[in-house]
Amino acid sequence: MITQSRPYVGRWRTRALETAGDGPVLLLLHGFGDHAGTWLPLLEALQHHGRRAVALDLPNFGDADPVGPGPMLESLHEFVAAAVTHWTEDGVPPVVVGNSLGGVMALRMGADPEVAVSGVVPVSPAGFGHVWFINALERYSWVNPLLFTPVVPMRLFRYLTANGFAWAAAGSSGVVKGVSRAMAAHFRTAADVKRIFGVAPELLAEIRAWSSDLAPVTAPCLIIWGRGDRLTLVAGAPVLAAQVPDAELVILEDCGHCSQVGRPDLVADHLLQFVDGLSSRTLPVLNRD
Repeated sequence: MITQSRPYVGRWRTRALETAGDGPVLLLLHGFGDHAGTWLPLLEALQHHGRRAVALDLPNFGDADPVGPGPMLESLHEFVAAAVTHWTEDGVPPVVVGNSLGGVMALRMGADPEVAVSGVVPVSPAGFGHVWFINALERYSWVNPLLFTPVVPMRLFRYLTANGFAWAAAGSSGVVKGVSRAMAAHFRTAADVKRIFGVAPELLAEIRAWSSDLAPVTAPCLIIWGRGDRLTLVAGAPVLAAQVPDAELVILEDCGHCSQVGRPDLVADHLLQFVDGLSSRTLPVLNRD
């Protein structure tokens, strides 16, 4: 059974979708403009294998609180670090799994000496080779207020957003039925569009600055990338792998930007192999005394 709750994590109230099972907890972080609900196909696969997992809405997305003022990447880092502490169970920290923006946060956790994680799994992370129109969005940020002001009824906007997500997320395998419409559901009003999409240019600039000076990732790391990724191009995979030389790199041939909604079965298999492999290492166990 997948449960839903509304916990406070650090300074933000969020939404958590959770499965019961064996640990360490798999902490699932979505990408930009997305929310925890699109992890449901993977949560169901992990539940089938009896594994403990939690998907969260990041601040500013889904049903989470607005991120607030200041550099967004730093606020998200604070939130995810608090989530790592929150879901450290029996002294064992979680494995942080993130797609796109969530992948950035996973890598940041793996490089932060003050955050103990059991491992990190970036899935098509942002910052290592974007398609041209994402680069243009950052460069021509002055068009942002126009670009993210809906000029069509919200029902049509959600339809167009769902189709855009399906195009970006899918590889040759397509996406799990219904997940694209679910992704667009948190765009309820024009204010939601401005709040969620309006931060894109500034956040892209922050990610670019972060990825150009990547701190060493010291946690065990598995990199997953879809061969058919149309947003963060697969050419970025060897770029990242060269900067994290101890990481394992897996290219999924029939997946796009969001492998977890294209082939959740494959992603689950690779996650479980990675987590089971951690048992041969010494997992960090925190003393709470």
